Amino acid sequence: MITPEQARLIREAATTFQTESRPFTYEEEYAIGRVVSAAVLSQFPVYDQPELTSYVNRIGQGMAFLSARPLLPHGYHIAILDSDEALAFSAPGGFVLISRGLLKLASSEDMLAALLAHEISHSALGHGLVSLASYRMGDLAMYYAALSTQDANPDTKETAALFSAAVHDFVSLISVQGYSQTMEFEADAEAIRMLYEAGYNPSALEEFIRVLGNSKDENVKQYSSQHPLPEDRISRLLSLERQYGQADANQAWLAFTRRYSALFRLEGDTFDPGYPASERSVLEPGAEMSNNSPGVAPLALVRRERFARMRSLF
Repeated sequence: MITPEQARLIREAATTFQTESRPFTYEEEYAIGRVVSAAVLSQFPVYDQPELTSYVNRIGQGMAFLSARPLLPHGYHIAILDSDEALAFSAPGGFVLISRGLLKLASSEDMLAALLAHEISHSALGHGLVSLASYRMGDLAMYYAALSTQDANPDTKETAALFSAAVHDFVSLISVQGYSQTMEFEADAEAIRMLYEAGYNPSALEEFIRVLGNSKDENVKQYSSQHPLPEDRISRLLSLERQYGQADANQAWLAFTRRYSALFRLEGDTFDPGYPASERSVLEPGAEMSNNSPGVAPLALVRRERFARMRSLF
C-alpha cells in the first residue's frame, strides 16, 4: 500500500525518533541551558549590582542544595535581570534568571527564598527538558510529514535549524505561557519541602502567591497568568503546610522531651519537674513550648535585617 520511498522514510523516521527521544546527557542539558539563557539575556540585560547578586545567590545556592538535584556538575547559576517587569526563566542545566520586578514583590527573605526555591525546582526537576523535547519531536514529525508529501526540501533537515527553532519556542513558552499546571504544582510542592528543610517559613510561598493574585500591575498579572489559578495553588499548599506543620511540631516535641529527659537523668530521681497549676504534663504532645530555642530568634533577626538592607537594591 506504500511505495519503497515511503517505506524508507518511515524506517528513517523511526530511527530518528528513537535517537531524538533518548534522555539528554547532563552535558547536553547544560549546553541547552546556556543557549536558552543567552537567548533570554539578548532581550534582558543582567542587573549590575554585585552586592544584591551575591545576596540572592547565597540564598539560592542554599535552596539549590536542598533541591531534587543538589550537585549538578556545573552547579546552579542565578542571575538578576535588569527589568521592572515580573519575569522568571528556569532553563535546563541549573540556569535561573529572575527580574528585579519580580524580586520587588517579596517583602521578606522567606518570600524571596520561596520564589527562588520554586524557580530552582523547575530546573532541578527537568521541566525545561521535557518542554524542549516536545518541541524537538514536533519539529521532526512535521519534517517527515512534509517529506512524505514531497513538500519539503531535504536541506531543511539541518539539526542546527531545528535546535534553534526549538530554543525559540521554548523561550516563548516560558515567557508567555509558562510551564504546564502539573509542572507548576510539582515546583510548588518541592519549594515547600525545601523551605521547610532550610528553616524558612513554608507559608512564605503561599504569601507570595497571594501577592501575585492581588496585584493590579499588568506585568505581574501576566506573570501570574503563566501559573495555575492562585486559589488552586494555595489550596494545595495549605494541605502541604499542615503536613509539614504537624511534622515540625512532632520533631520539636521530640527534641523537647529528649532535652528534659537528659536533664532529669542528670539531676536524679528526686527532681520534680511537675507544674501543679497545669493539668497536663509538659512532656505530652501539644503541651506549650518555648520558642526561645538557641539560635532560632537570632537567625530570624539576621534574616530580617539583611533583607531590609538588600531590599533597597532591588
